[in-house]
Amino acid sequence: MNQTNHDSGGIVCATRGGEGSEPTVEHAIALAQERGLPLTFVYIADLEFMRRATTGHASLAAEELRKMGEFIMMTLVEQAQAEGVEADFAVRVGRFEDQLLRYLVETRAAMLILGCPQPDTCLLEPTILSRLAQRVEEQTGVQVEML
Repeated sequence: MNQTNHDSGGIVCATRGGEGSEPTVEHAIALAQERGLPLTFVYIADLEFMRRATTGHASLAAEELRKMGEFIMMTLVEQAQAEGVEADFAVRVGRFEDQLLRYLVETRAAMLILGCPQPDTCLLEPTILSRLAQRVEEQTGVQVEML
């Protein structure tokens, strides 16, 4: 569900967009400004926790998470645009790693920004995040910057 697909070479910032993500978002915006590259915020609603729910409830939850993600990403795009950065967003539903890899390949991104700046708000342990970054670089060739 991309709003726009940049041809290639842009920066992707995978984020939930919450308060704990602010340093990551600010870094991504500054990097896009510095390099003159487009920036895309990506929100992935991973519903693994809903595996045992009834189909109707799972699809309802997915739709609600998608809408919430769109709203959050729109506010980040506005923030980046206010700082002069060409920005966009994408929202995906599915397993986080699968969707992220697919998105990076589809958009031919130049760089991925991943952050876990505040231990109390980070959903992935640093070692898991590091392994994810390594897999992204190996499987897509996209440079990963972790904060």
